[in-house]
Amino acid sequence: MKPKHNPAQTCSHVPDKELSLHLEKEQHLPPLAAKIYSLLILSNAEALTFEEIKDLTGASKSSVSNQLNFLIEEGRVDFIFKDDKRKRYFKTKRDYFKKTLELHLKETDKEINILSKIIQHKADQDFNKKLVSIFKTHLENQKKNILETLNTLKETSHNIDTYEK
Repeated sequence: MKPKHNPAQTCSHVPDKELSLHLEKEQHLPPLAAKIYSLLILSNAEALTFEEIKDLTGASKSSVSNQLNFLIEEGRVDFIFKDDKRKRYFKTKRDYFKKTLELHLKETDKEINILSKIIQHKADQDFNKKLVSIFKTHLENQKKNILETLNTLKETSHNIDTYEK
């Protein structure tokens, strides 16, 4: 018989707080959604129940429910049913890294776009085109690297999915 996990020991609270703040700032998640997502990422358990999440966050049922629905809609969290068909167990989707890279790609595209507009606007003005060119090349290399990494993740994920079936 598998021992039940203790929700109070699902993760260390130091990385949880640090990750939660990072998700708020860098991925623009609402504070409670960031806290829930970080709990699920760092959890030692395969998945957490609604009650465990509510107890660990100290938030109200409606707040936890709203933020879990938000995370599900965002494609960050999924749920499964175990032996008890009525109880949902929440977990992060396997493509956490893919989602993070897609957000970085979106931000990099914004930077490239705005830089291109600046270059176009200053085309007949005297400004340091060499420095701008170095930065733009960096952004384009970053975009290329992200795209290559996303492709590798996609191939790896496909191989894992095929292997697991």
